[in-house]
Amino acid sequence: MRKVKNAENVDLLLPRYDFVFKGLFGRDDHKQMLISLLNAILDGNPFIQDITLENTDITKDMEDGKSVRLDIRATTDDKTKIQIEIQCQDEGNIVNRAAFDQSKMLPEELHEGDEYDSLPNLISIWITNYNETDRNYHTHKIRFMYEEDPAGNPAASASDKFRIFIIELKKIDEKHAKISDLFSVWMAFLKAPQTISPEFLTIKEVKEAMESLIHLSQDPEARRIYNLRLKAQNDAINARSHDINKARREGEARGEARGEARGERRGIEKGIEKGIEKGRAEGIKKTAISMLAEGVSIDIVSKCTKLSIDEIKSLKND
Repeated sequence: MRKVKNAENVDLLLPRYDFVFKGLFGRDDHKQMLISLLNAILDGNPFIQDITLENTDITKDMEDGKSVRLDIRATTDDKTKIQIEIQCQDEGNIVNRAAFDQSKMLPEELHEGDEYDSLPNLISIWITNYNETDRNYHTHKIRFMYEEDPAGNPAASASDKFRIFIIELKKIDEKHAKISDLFSVWMAFLKAPQTISPEFLTIKEVKEAMESLIHLSQDPEARRIYNLRLKAQNDAINARSHDINKARREGEARGEARGEARGERRGIEKGIEKGIEKGRAEGIKKTAISMLAEGVSIDIVSKCTKLSIDEIKSLKND
C-alpha cells in the first residue's frame, strides 16, 4: 500500500457511518481487515480463516414482496453466513429486522432431500451509532432459545444456529481500549479513529484499515458523498421527529375523544409507527434527490440509500 500522511494531518471520515464502513471492509482486497474485525467480535465462535464476500442485494421473492440490501454479506470458511449492518440512526426494531434479513438469506441453502440440520449458521451483526437498548453494557448477543431460566438468561440448550449481535458504539469507552483486547481496539477505530493509540497501529490489519481510511478521506468524491449522506440523515432525523410528535398528538387527541385509555394507547402507538415509517421514507428520498442533484451516479445513489435503480430513476425523472 502507498505511503500515507499521518492521520493527525487528515480530516478523517468516520467509519461508524455505513458509506465509509463499506468502503473499508466491503472489498475483496480488504478481506483480512474484515476477518480480523469479525474474529474480534465473534471471539472464536467461529474462528474465521477465510471469507467470501457476496452480493449485498437480496431480491424479493414475490412481486409485492420486500427486497433487502445489506451493508456487508459474506460466507466464512466453515459456511457460516454473516451480515453486518451499520445503523446510523434509530429506524425501528433491530431484532425483527435482523430476523427478516436472516430469513431472506436462507431459501437458496436448503434443497429437496436435505436435512434441516444442514442449514448454515446465520449471524447478524448490527453496529449502532445510538443506544438501541437501555442496558448499561455495549454488546448484546441474542440467540434462538428453547427455554429461559427465571432470570431470563439463555439456557444451556440455546442454539448458535441463528445469532444476532447488537453493538452500541455510544456505550464504548474508546479511551480504555487495550492492545491485548482486539475487540476494544477495533471499536475505538470505528468510533474515533483520529484519537486511537499509535500502539494499535502495530496490529497489521488495523494499520491497513487506518491507511485505507486516510486514502478514502482524501478522495474528493468520497468526501462529497459522505457530506451529502450526513446532511440527508440530519434532515431525515428532523423530519421524522416532527412527524412522530405530530402523530403522537393526533393519537392522543383521538384517544382522549373516545375517553378510553385503551383506545388512547392504540392511537398513540399507531401514530408513532406511521410517523417513524413516513419520516424514514422521506429521509431516504431526500438523500437520493440531494445526491442526484450533486451529480452522483444512479448506481452509487442506489448503494448508499438502498433504493432500487428503478426507484431512483423515477425520482430523477420527477
